[in-house]
Amino acid sequence: MARAPRLQMSDLEPVGLGTPAGRYLRRFWHPVLRCKDLQAGRAKPIELLSEQFTAYRGNDGVARVTGFRCPHRGTQLSAGWVEGDSLRCRYHGWRFDDSGQCVEQPNEEKPFCEKIQLPTYQTREYAELIFIYIGEGEPPPFQQYPDMDMPGVIVADPPEYLPCSFWNKQENDAGHIPWVHRATAKREGWSHYLEPRCEDVEETDYGFKATRKAGNNSVDVDAGPRRAAYFYMPYTRQFWQLTRAQGYDGRNIWDTKIVFTVPVNDQKFVSFDVTCTPLLGMEGRAYAEARYSQQEADDKTRWNIAEKIIAGEMAIEDLPNDIQANTCFEIEDYVTQVGQGTVAGRPQEHLGPTDNRVALLRRLWIREVTAMIDGKPMKNWKIPEESMVPGIVDSVS
Repeated sequence: MARAPRLQMSDLEPVGLGTPAGRYLRRFWHPVLRCKDLQAGRAKPIELLSEQFTAYRGNDGVARVTGFRCPHRGTQLSAGWVEGDSLRCRYHGWRFDDSGQCVEQPNEEKPFCEKIQLPTYQTREYAELIFIYIGEGEPPPFQQYPDMDMPGVIVADPPEYLPCSFWNKQENDAGHIPWVHRATAKREGWSHYLEPRCEDVEETDYGFKATRKAGNNSVDVDAGPRRAAYFYMPYTRQFWQLTRAQGYDGRNIWDTKIVFTVPVNDQKFVSFDVTCTPLLGMEGRAYAEARYSQQEADDKTRWNIAEKIIAGEMAIEDLPNDIQANTCFEIEDYVTQVGQGTVAGRPQEHLGPTDNRVALLRRLWIREVTAMIDGKPMKNWKIPEESMVPGIVDSVS
């Protein structure tokens, strides 16, 4: 019997039902919205892994996710309204309770509600995000991140929706930093961003650990907490950086960053950037308010600027000085990642030794998805129960 062809990276770009990557990703919980973006009594359409859903928050404050369309005539349910903890379709008024059961059909003389059931999906709210499980059967245990549970204030930045594969984002390795972010680093006087970056990478029980190296290939101990970064399967990164929030920079405050790179569909992903900053009480609340204010303001214009750069209408060096550095970094990443195009549509890549993080990530994915297809055991990825803060809590394995 002929052996099935070996998986290629282009095989892992589609994420819909029945695709190799889609089947694998449906084994995990996924963030889909910021908590603050789903107000009580409101509904929103969402898309995840090329499937559409309806998210709404009942008057009890609980976030729920159900089917995208009304089973009567196919109208988008998010166009309707929330009544108590139920959802009513705007087209003919059919109402569905929080279990997805139709409980009212106003236009029918003989309602047949008991025959109509919407699919519903389990949700969790954590780290200022709403997570959902859309796979078959019972979901896996919901795993928390110890460094998001440490004392401090958590801020979830505006989601970044980019029109390219999620692979373009999650393969964004440390080597890009002194080149992609060169203009902003020079403008801000951040000479450490211009240093060449290389890393040692090793597989772990959760994914892999990357340790920054200096030019002589030794561990760069002067990098502080930023010398170590962690990747949690299937697409989550954790790292540390000095806070860039205006009014708080220059105070040697280290942000813990968690970034989820979630496929919306084959041609779009959303990146949720969550920060835990060790500030408490009134200072913590003031920090969160300042960060939200800065980030939300820049969110309205950042992608328009990025598209102008891609179109050749302006250069990255022309970014206005009043745009904060973090937003400039996002624009610079957009230009390079979107500019890569599709995985399937690229010419042959030529990876070098410094692409070891990319090579390891690809090996892990191909190994695990191949095992799934072949019906063989897959690795049970486990997030550590202790803090991963390097140089502050000595628990890095």
